[in-house]
Amino acid sequence: MTRKNLYFLALFLGLAGQLWIAYSYIKLEKQEEAFNTCIFNRLTGLPCPSCGTIHSIVSIVHGNFRQALADNPLGFIGILIVLIIPYWILADLAFGKESFYKFFLLTDRLLKRQWVLASVLSVISLLWIVKLLIFFHCL
Repeated sequence: MTRKNLYFLALFLGLAGQLWIAYSYIKLEKQEEAFNTCIFNRLTGLPCPSCGTIHSIVSIVHGNFRQALADNPLGFIGILIVLIIPYWILADLAFGKESFYKFFLLTDRLLKRQWVLASVLSVISLLWIVKLLIFFHCL
């Protein structure tokens, strides 16, 4: 992926993510049920590994970190990605740098190593197992 395409895509997705968080924040503030966009959950009735991430991010915004952890620990990573990446890219563009692009290439190389990818997938799988155990009232 070229630097230009990566920056455009990441900036667009980051800003869209911020809008989605703002929308979810407003919906959850009004005690309305957030729109369920999870196809896996709609088809199976079971939570997917990322289910609860938006609730988690909204809990973080409210300062309720314990609830955010219960909703989905991936929310902590998600909020960092959505909040930091767009501004990182804008800073790169403003100062003529390409630090985000270099970080992307490094991350890409790391994830191509089997042990790194296996470790990341293992953590996500473990979180999903815990989520399913809670869903089935086993914990």
